[in-house]
Amino acid sequence: MKNYIINTLAYNKQVRIMFIDNTDIIMQLCKNKNMDKLLKIVLSRTVSIASLISRNLKSDQRISLTINPTDRKYQIFADADSLGNVRGYINDELLNASLDNISIEELIGSEGYIQVTKDIGMDKLFTGVTEMKYGNIVDDFSYYFEQSEQTSALFSLNIVLNESNEIVLSRGIYVELLPGAPIELIDNIKNIISDNELLLYTLDSNKDFKDIPNLLFENIEILGIDPIQFFCNCSKDFFYNILSTLDKDELVDAYEFDKPIEIVCNRCGKKYEFCKKEIKKFI
Repeated sequence: MKNYIINTLAYNKQVRIMFIDNTDIIMQLCKNKNMDKLLKIVLSRTVSIASLISRNLKSDQRISLTINPTDRKYQIFADADSLGNVRGYINDELLNASLDNISIEELIGSEGYIQVTKDIGMDKLFTGVTEMKYGNIVDDFSYYFEQSEQTSALFSLNIVLNESNEIVLSRGIYVELLPGAPIELIDNIKNIISDNELLLYTLDSNKDFKDIPNLLFENIEILGIDPIQFFCNCSKDFFYNILSTLDKDELVDAYEFDKPIEIVCNRCGKKYEFCKKEIKKFI
């Protein structure tokens, strides 16, 4: 099990704490050669949070997150379902933007906002929107739960990149106070996480990540370890229709010189190649 979420109860069942290791999923999502370090981090944070909060979903439910920076032509998406299927992507405008030497806070801007849409089945959708008060995505989702769902929550995420700007580690923690839990528990848990960052978030740690909950918290109850996986429902048939939107001269050139046309899904990076015979139908 390469990507998973550890679901636990702690502090006499007053707090739900979830631990995620989704390194392989994040590596796959961030392999786009046009994605710089900043975009890899914002996408990783959004996808990790979607994965964590999806553990609260019931059968056949899905949750979708959209990060809307102040510049409205930019967007970051992630969604996940109750079965552990998750995906995420950055829209083309942001992916192709020039973002040299700016921070995440500068990308989000002063008027950024979060949109959370929960599909609860039977054609019923719940949508919540909050401002991005902190502009870093992580604290903004804690604020979202406080404002939109009246729940005290805490996210701690860490994404490690190597010298080649490649993702090598993605882990995180989601803390949710259950009804009746003292509010000060959030600060206690925050301090524990802060004091153990080397244990939690470094490649050199000799501890198995699945052992971490018991090392950090006393009397913690492991409810289960659930697999999560990247899933995109794209297909070659879907992209086949896109060929008809290409410039006719481009199609003729590809046909006459027997040059396959390649279309890449911007959500998962999967490549679909169309041969001369397939191109001919559109000429």
